Amino acid sequence: MDQGGWGRATAVLLLGCAIAGVGTGAGWGCGGTGGEPSRGRPDNGVNEPEPPTPDRATEPWRFVPTLEQHLPAGAVAEPVLELSQPRQRSVVVLAAVLRSGSEHVELERWTFEQNPDGESLRMVEGGTAIVRLRPGSRHPQLAELRRAVAAPRAVLTRPMGLPADEPKAALDQLAAALGILHDGGAEPRARVQAAATVVRALDDTVLLERDATWEVAAALDPVPSEIEIQRLSDRRAKAIIERPGGAATLELQRKTGGWAVSSADVPKQANDEPAMPETATLDASGDL
Repeated sequence: MDQGGWGRATAVLLLGCAIAGVGTGAGWGCGGTGGEPSRGRPDNGVNEPEPPTPDRATEPWRFVPTLEQHLPAGAVAEPVLELSQPRQRSVVVLAAVLRSGSEHVELERWTFEQNPDGESLRMVEGGTAIVRLRPGSRHPQLAELRRAVAAPRAVLTRPMGLPADEPKAALDQLAAALGILHDGGAEPRARVQAAATVVRALDDTVLLERDATWEVAAALDPVPSEIEIQRLSDRRAKAIIERPGGAATLELQRKTGGWAVSSADVPKQANDEPAMPETATLDASGDL
């Protein structure tokens, strides 16, 4: 079987496993669990924190072959969220994508559904930049994605939290990832992997509800000279970061996968987008 056929067959099998597993409480079914991300750091000769590099062999991604089959020529992508909707027989992949000739990495939503023959997936929608990585207008369909993530019986894969013992170390990793993400001279694959690290460092309130990834970036890129950490409990901390225009405050929570930013209060600059009205949180923990 050729590579494209293998990718399609794998994706269909896994979608079927997801659909079968939900009714039995078996999750994805068919076995297989995701491991921790690679903690190796490339030797770049610079004594600075490096973000953890996503490792396809240990991450729990299921539909990468399907996504890569539909990417335009020259594009590179790194998944950050996979959502199987058994009742709709559909799959949504949110991925960091850098297209050939593009200046910016985008967080794009790709939607697939099972064909009537039950043996293949077809692309319904591809490449909609739905989550902001920089200032701009909030996408009107972001609320739809957030509702889908929170829907009953949805099967969600989304690693969350950076593997660090202390919140300061997690912020150092996040700042390093933001630097690579915004470096137009970095390798395309390194940039989308950095974007995946940034997404992993944010909880759902910051990423999907407030759509505030770009605000966190404004607090940490360029890398601040000093970050004051206040430990609120074993699992919660506050970071105060001095920056032009006033101090930014980030709150962090320890998730299963490590530390993640759970709220951001960043003073607006003259060239920033006006503050968007916030919606109510879905639960007291800040998780969807």
